[in-house]
Amino acid sequence: MNDTPLLALTHGAGGNRDTPGLVSLAESLAERNIRTLRFNLPAAEAGRRRPDRSERAIGCVAAVADWAAREFGAPLFLGGRSFGGRMASLLLADPDTGTRRRVAGLVLLAYPLKPPGKAEVPPERMEHLPRIGVPTLFVSGDRDPFAPPALLNPVVAAARAEVSWITGGDHGFRVPKAILAETGRTAADVRDEVAGAVAAFVATTAACGPTRGG
Repeated sequence: MNDTPLLALTHGAGGNRDTPGLVSLAESLAERNIRTLRFNLPAAEAGRRRPDRSERAIGCVAAVADWAAREFGAPLFLGGRSFGGRMASLLLADPDTGTRRRVAGLVLLAYPLKPPGKAEVPPERMEHLPRIGVPTLFVSGDRDPFAPPALLNPVVAAARAEVSWITGGDHGFRVPKAILAETGRTAADVRDEVAGAVAAFVATTAACGPTRGG
Protein backbone atom coordinates (compact mmCIF):
# COMPACT_ATOMS: atom_id res chain seq x y z
CA MET A 1 0.00 0.00 0.00
CA ASN A 2 1.04 3.62 -0.63
CA ASP A 3 0.20 6.52 1.67
CA THR A 4 0.48 9.07 -1.16
CA PRO A 5 -3.02 10.47 -1.84
CA LEU A 6 -4.73 9.29 -5.02
CA LEU A 7 -7.36 11.33 -6.89
CA ALA A 8 -9.57 9.25 -9.20
CA LEU A 9 -10.69 11.84 -11.71
CA THR A 10 -13.22 11.72 -14.56
CA HIS A 11 -14.36 14.06 -17.31
CA GLY A 12 -17.29 16.22 -18.34
CA ALA A 13 -20.00 15.56 -20.90
CA GLY A 14 -18.51 15.23 -24.37
CA GLY A 15 -14.98 14.88 -22.99
CA ASN A 16 -12.79 11.97 -21.99
CA ARG A 17 -9.88 11.12 -19.72
CA ASP A 18 -7.49 12.90 -22.09
CA THR A 19 -9.27 16.26 -21.90
CA PRO A 20 -6.32 18.72 -21.83
CA GLY A 21 -7.39 20.34 -18.58
CA LEU A 22 -7.47 16.99 -16.79
CA VAL A 23 -4.10 15.98 -18.21
CA SER A 24 -2.44 19.23 -17.14
CA LEU A 25 -4.05 18.99 -13.70
CA ALA A 26 -2.73 15.45 -13.25
CA GLU A 27 0.76 16.57 -14.25
CA SER A 28 0.67 19.49 -11.81
CA LEU A 29 -0.62 17.29 -8.98
CA ALA A 30 2.16 14.77 -9.61
CA GLU A 31 4.64 17.57 -8.97
CA ARG A 32 2.90 18.08 -5.63
CA ASN A 33 3.14 14.39 -4.66
CA ILE A 34 -0.50 13.55 -5.41
CA ARG A 35 -1.26 10.62 -7.69
CA THR A 36 -4.08 10.87 -10.24
CA LEU A 37 -6.08 8.11 -11.90
CA ARG A 38 -7.94 9.56 -14.90
CA PHE A 39 -10.74 7.38 -16.18
CA ASN A 40 -13.41 7.33 -18.88
CA LEU A 41 -17.11 6.97 -18.27
CA PRO A 42 -18.72 4.22 -20.40
CA ALA A 43 -19.91 6.43 -23.29
CA ALA A 44 -16.49 8.05 -23.67
CA GLU A 45 -14.81 4.64 -23.50
CA ALA A 46 -17.02 3.55 -26.40
CA GLY A 47 -16.16 6.68 -28.39
CA ARG A 48 -19.57 8.34 -28.02
CA ARG A 49 -19.90 12.03 -27.22
CA ARG A 50 -23.44 11.76 -25.85
CA PRO A 51 -23.12 11.33 -22.05
CA ASP A 52 -24.28 8.23 -20.20
CA ARG A 53 -27.51 7.98 -18.28
CA SER A 54 -26.91 8.90 -14.65
CA GLU A 55 -27.32 5.37 -13.31
CA ARG A 56 -24.68 3.96 -15.65
CA ALA A 57 -22.23 6.78 -15.04
CA ILE A 58 -22.64 6.55 -11.26
CA GLY A 59 -22.11 2.80 -11.42
CA CYS A 60 -18.86 3.35 -13.31
CA VAL A 61 -17.59 5.90 -10.78
CA ALA A 62 -18.42 3.47 -7.96
CA ALA A 63 -16.64 0.59 -9.68
CA VAL A 64 -13.50 2.64 -10.30
CA ALA A 65 -13.47 3.96 -6.73
CA ASP A 66 -13.89 0.50 -5.24
CA TRP A 67 -11.15 -0.92 -7.48
CA ALA A 68 -8.78 1.96 -6.69
CA ALA A 69 -9.35 1.54 -2.95
CA ARG A 70 -8.41 -2.12 -3.20
CA GLU A 71 -5.44 -1.64 -5.52
CA PHE A 72 -3.87 1.54 -4.22
CA GLY A 73 -5.06 1.97 -0.64
CA ALA A 74 -6.02 5.11 1.20
CA PRO A 75 -6.30 8.05 1.16
CA LEU A 76 -8.53 7.95 -1.91
CA PHE A 77 -10.25 11.03 -3.33
CA LEU A 78 -12.89 11.18 -6.04
CA GLY A 79 -13.13 14.03 -8.50
CA GLY A 80 -14.74 15.02 -11.74
CA ARG A 81 -15.17 17.87 -14.14
CA SER A 82 -18.73 19.16 -14.68
CA PHE A 83 -20.97 16.15 -15.49
CA GLY A 84 -18.40 13.69 -14.12
CA GLY A 85 -18.19 15.57 -10.84
CA ARG A 86 -21.97 15.67 -10.57
CA MET A 87 -22.09 11.89 -10.97
CA ALA A 88 -19.48 11.45 -8.24
CA SER A 89 -21.45 13.78 -5.96
CA LEU A 90 -24.63 11.75 -6.48
CA LEU A 91 -22.74 8.58 -5.61
CA LEU A 92 -21.33 9.99 -2.38
CA ALA A 93 -24.67 11.49 -1.36
CA ASP A 94 -26.16 7.99 -1.14
CA PRO A 95 -25.83 6.76 2.47
CA ASP A 96 -26.35 3.17 1.38
CA THR A 97 -23.31 2.97 -0.88
CA GLY A 98 -20.22 1.30 0.49
CA THR A 99 -18.06 3.55 -1.66
CA ARG A 100 -18.47 6.47 0.71
CA ARG A 101 -16.60 4.62 3.47
CA ARG A 102 -13.59 4.26 1.16
CA VAL A 103 -13.33 7.89 0.02
CA ALA A 104 -11.57 10.66 1.93
CA GLY A 105 -12.88 13.61 -0.06
CA LEU A 106 -14.54 14.89 -3.24
CA VAL A 107 -13.25 17.44 -5.78
CA LEU A 108 -15.84 19.09 -8.04
CA LEU A 109 -14.30 20.98 -10.96
CA ALA A 110 -16.68 23.43 -12.68
CA TYR A 111 -19.75 21.89 -11.05
CA PRO A 112 -22.76 22.38 -13.40
CA LEU A 113 -25.27 23.85 -10.98
CA LYS A 114 -27.67 24.90 -13.72
CA PRO A 115 -27.88 24.91 -17.52
CA PRO A 116 -26.72 28.25 -19.02
CA GLY A 117 -29.60 30.59 -19.78
CA LYS A 118 -31.81 29.12 -17.06
CA ALA A 119 -32.61 31.37 -14.13
CA GLU A 120 -33.35 28.65 -11.59
CA VAL A 121 -31.30 25.74 -10.32
CA PRO A 122 -32.90 22.34 -11.03
CA PRO A 123 -33.53 20.56 -7.70
CA GLU A 124 -31.65 17.47 -8.86
CA ARG A 125 -28.51 19.57 -9.25
CA MET A 126 -28.38 20.75 -5.62
CA GLU A 127 -30.72 18.94 -3.23
CA HIS A 128 -28.33 16.00 -2.75
CA LEU A 129 -25.24 18.09 -2.05
CA PRO A 130 -25.76 18.51 1.74
CA ARG A 131 -25.96 14.71 1.99
CA ILE A 132 -22.47 14.12 0.63
CA GLY A 133 -20.72 12.17 3.35
CA VAL A 134 -17.15 13.40 2.82
CA PRO A 135 -15.33 16.77 2.76
CA THR A 136 -15.93 18.48 -0.57
CA LEU A 137 -14.13 21.14 -2.61
CA PHE A 138 -15.74 23.07 -5.46
CA VAL A 139 -13.34 24.76 -7.90
CA SER A 140 -15.25 27.18 -10.14
CA GLY A 141 -14.63 30.14 -12.40
CA ASP A 142 -16.47 33.26 -11.31
CA ARG A 143 -17.60 33.79 -14.93
CA ASP A 144 -18.98 30.28 -15.31
CA PRO A 145 -22.60 30.52 -16.57
CA PHE A 146 -23.27 27.04 -15.15
CA ALA A 147 -22.57 28.23 -11.59
CA PRO A 148 -22.59 32.00 -10.95
CA PRO A 149 -21.17 32.89 -7.53
CA ALA A 150 -24.51 34.31 -6.35
CA LEU A 151 -26.10 30.89 -6.85
CA LEU A 152 -23.22 28.59 -5.98
CA ASN A 153 -22.06 30.23 -2.75
CA PRO A 154 -25.28 29.49 -0.81
CA VAL A 155 -25.26 25.92 -2.10
CA VAL A 156 -21.67 25.42 -0.99
CA ALA A 157 -22.48 26.81 2.44
CA ALA A 158 -25.50 24.53 2.82
CA ALA A 159 -23.36 21.55 1.84
CA ARG A 160 -20.70 22.45 4.45
CA ALA A 161 -18.18 22.43 1.63
CA GLU A 162 -15.36 24.68 0.41
CA VAL A 163 -15.12 26.67 -2.80
CA SER A 164 -12.06 28.03 -4.58
CA TRP A 165 -12.97 30.74 -7.06
CA ILE A 166 -10.86 31.20 -10.18
CA THR A 167 -11.03 34.92 -10.94
CA GLY A 168 -12.18 35.53 -14.50
CA GLY A 169 -12.56 31.82 -15.25
CA ASP A 170 -15.36 30.41 -17.39
CA HIS A 171 -16.69 26.83 -17.36
CA GLY A 172 -13.35 25.58 -18.70
CA PHE A 173 -11.33 27.89 -16.39
CA ARG A 174 -10.39 30.00 -19.42
CA VAL A 175 -9.68 33.63 -18.48
CA PRO A 176 -9.88 36.43 -21.10
CA LYS A 177 -6.62 38.14 -21.93
CA ALA A 178 -7.94 41.45 -20.62
CA ILE A 179 -8.62 39.97 -17.18
CA LEU A 180 -5.25 38.18 -17.18
CA ALA A 181 -3.58 41.51 -17.87
CA GLU A 182 -5.58 43.27 -15.16
CA THR A 183 -4.68 40.64 -12.58
CA GLY A 184 -1.08 40.16 -13.68
CA ARG A 185 -1.54 36.47 -14.46
CA THR A 186 -0.94 34.11 -17.36
CA ALA A 187 -2.90 31.08 -18.54
CA ALA A 188 -0.23 28.95 -16.87
CA ASP A 189 -0.83 30.82 -13.61
CA VAL A 190 -4.53 29.98 -13.84
CA ARG A 191 -3.78 26.29 -14.34
CA ASP A 192 -1.49 26.49 -11.33
CA GLU A 193 -4.27 28.10 -9.27
CA VAL A 194 -6.58 25.18 -10.03
CA ALA A 195 -3.91 22.59 -9.20
CA GLY A 196 -2.88 24.47 -6.07
CA ALA A 197 -6.43 24.60 -4.75
CA VAL A 198 -6.94 20.87 -5.36
CA ALA A 199 -3.55 19.96 -3.88
CA ALA A 200 -4.12 22.03 -0.73
CA PHE A 201 -7.53 20.46 -0.18
CA VAL A 202 -6.25 16.91 -0.73
CA ALA A 203 -3.22 17.38 1.51
CA THR A 204 -5.19 18.98 4.35
CA THR A 205 -8.03 16.47 4.18
CA ALA A 206 -5.68 13.48 4.01
CA ALA A 207 -3.74 14.78 7.01
CA CYS A 208 -6.90 15.31 9.08
CA GLY A 209 -8.34 11.86 8.36
CA PRO A 210 -12.08 11.05 8.12
CA THR A 211 -14.38 13.81 9.33
CA ARG A 212 -17.72 12.61 8.00
CA GLY A 213 -19.02 9.33 6.83
CA GLY A 214 -22.01 7.19 6.04
